[in-house]
Amino acid sequence: MKWSTRITLMIAISAIIAISLSILPQLDASTGLGAPAGWSSKRAQDLTERNLPDLLVQVPLQLRIRKVELSASRLSLDLSLPRNADSATVYRDLYTIAQTMLQKTKNVNQVWVRVIDYANVSENTSAQLVLAMVAEREFGKDMEKSPSELSLIQLEQELQNRFRITYTSKWQQRYPL
Repeated sequence: MKWSTRITLMIAISAIIAISLSILPQLDASTGLGAPAGWSSKRAQDLTERNLPDLLVQVPLQLRIRKVELSASRLSLDLSLPRNADSATVYRDLYTIAQTMLQKTKNVNQVWVRVIDYANVSENTSAQLVLAMVAEREFGKDMEKSPSELSLIQLEQELQNRFRITYTSKWQQRYPL
């Protein structure tokens, strides 16, 4: 083979490789593989398994998240209730979760939150449900105020008026009226 043929062949192969590599990012973008997994707080977007952790780390909570489950249009969260938590902390976290999930997402229509006491769990006893809340998008549309702007009574009334909250006897024992 002549040198000029070899050089021409190498130039052609190099050009094909370069063109293929330049097209590859465009193919990733069209299939969604190149899309950033991070959460942009500027506007509402679809919540997926990929960007769920990015959104949850932005939510300022006092209670610890124990379990998260995302279905097509429902987000379920289990929160761990520490021994020293007061009712204001619980209500503030419930309000913050509902506000964030219903305003910053497009596809979450319901947020289910369970507050569970894991304090006295042993082999013979299990964790106890303290409170449960179901927040629906249609009732959480105009939650503009920050939870820090609201008093304990206002937080409680906002949550009870907007969403379904179920209190257990464990709640009544811990936070009597």
